[in-house]
Amino acid sequence: MLIIGWFFLGIQAAIVIGSLLGYGIFTARPDLLVQVDPQAKFFVWAFQGFAIGNMLFGGLAVLANALRTDRLKALWAFMAVYLVSLLSELIGTTYGIPFGAYAYTALLGTKWFDRVPLLIPLSWFTMSWACWVIARQRSRGLRAVLLAAALLLAWDLLLDPAMSKVTSYWVWAERGTYYDMPLMNLVGWGVTGLVLFIILSKIVPNPRGRLSFSLSVYLVNFSLPLGFCILNGYWLAAFAAPAAIAVVWVLATRLLSSGALVQHTPDSLTAIDGALSQRN
Repeated sequence: MLIIGWFFLGIQAAIVIGSLLGYGIFTARPDLLVQVDPQAKFFVWAFQGFAIGNMLFGGLAVLANALRTDRLKALWAFMAVYLVSLLSELIGTTYGIPFGAYAYTALLGTKWFDRVPLLIPLSWFTMSWACWVIARQRSRGLRAVLLAAALLLAWDLLLDPAMSKVTSYWVWAERGTYYDMPLMNLVGWGVTGLVLFIILSKIVPNPRGRLSFSLSVYLVNFSLPLGFCILNGYWLAAFAAPAAIAVVWVLATRLLSSGALVQHTPDSLTAIDGALSQRN
């Protein structure tokens, strides 16, 4: 299973590299695209196929690795994250809560109830599991939940500009202030992330996955939207996401790990942190 996880992650990394190279080369030199693919058949297929492959192989990589290290707990975690994230996406695409009003296009494949692509909840699991393993290596209890949620939210600072403005895998009903994305989406990601990591803290409080693998997963999934943002000159997003990670990491290392945050939190949060810590 360990080799299988790295194998699938290698395929995803190759897709990311191919996507960025193809996009960078052919958008800068459309005349080359005309020469190698006159009818743009491969380009059109790749625009959809690479996105689907990226999510599929990333999910398979994390699932294979998680099942090897945490076995049944990982399976329960996968099912829970998939169902909860699917529910949040269905509510979001139907009522505009908690992310704002948006809709997925047909580019990401078959959809649940003609609203949410089947692979979107798998993508939530991919990054949620990686963030949870990373966070648990740095902290515990409520602090780990907050750290994991922050890492997930930092990823979205790149993901939404890249996948809704650069490309059109989903579209917003109303133009927002952050690369046409409504700021409510960040609130929705934060709330959904907190729910997912509280669930993970209950199901698998001490994930046994290796930090190196989870960091690699995070890096691969971070690289694709980062590359798209850089290629399009979205410098605010390109700097904001790494800066957010740096700030979060410093807080996790200097404040959270030392317990300073818990000493200055209200009694209710301290009690929650203590309960989660005992569970861990």
